[in-house]
Amino acid sequence: MRLLKKIKNEKGVSLLELLVAVTLFSVVIISSTQIFKMVVDGQRNAIGAQNVQENIRYAMERMSKEIRMAQIAYRGTQPADRDCKQLFTSPDTATNKVYNLKSANAVDDTLYFKNKDNVCVAYFLENNRLKVKIIKAAGGILIEDFIMPSNTITSNLKFYVADDLIGAYHSVQPYVTMTMDVKAVGLAMHEQKMKIQFTVSSRYYE
Repeated sequence: MRLLKKIKNEKGVSLLELLVAVTLFSVVIISSTQIFKMVVDGQRNAIGAQNVQENIRYAMERMSKEIRMAQIAYRGTQPADRDCKQLFTSPDTATNKVYNLKSANAVDDTLYFKNKDNVCVAYFLENNRLKVKIIKAAGGILIEDFIMPSNTITSNLKFYVADDLIGAYHSVQPYVTMTMDVKAVGLAMHEQKMKIQFTVSSRYYE
């Protein structure tokens, strides 16, 4: 009898208290999960941004060095005077002495010129990746290679050129301005899209 009385006098947990406890526990678990997810997403964004920046830095350093050291490739209007005409299967569209675009437009997605090693070089976009094409004017040895890795997507590549026309008196210091959009491959929240623009002037002087 004493045992039964003792049990009856013990206070239990009501349903309301149980619901409150479960709710608080759920809130703590969900909050912890969200915080962990935010930390992981932030880390992925930071890694994605770093990778994109490193890839852009490599491409810019390579291109700017080669563009800066470009030399005159078109001294006259005769085919023999056009060293880089072998770069493309389409007819040569060169109008400038040093820097030229594949089309006759003022803006294009393909830039070509002759570098300091007397090698013709073209930069263009293929399958959303920046690519370089190299051909020796004499031997015609062709090399094509991507200079942006497959974990990045490049778009809206545009080249703007200022240069003397072929056969004209030297009055313009040649330069190239390039713009492009680069982002990481993956979910939209991890793309880390960046817009790049830089201008390089040639060291070539007549």
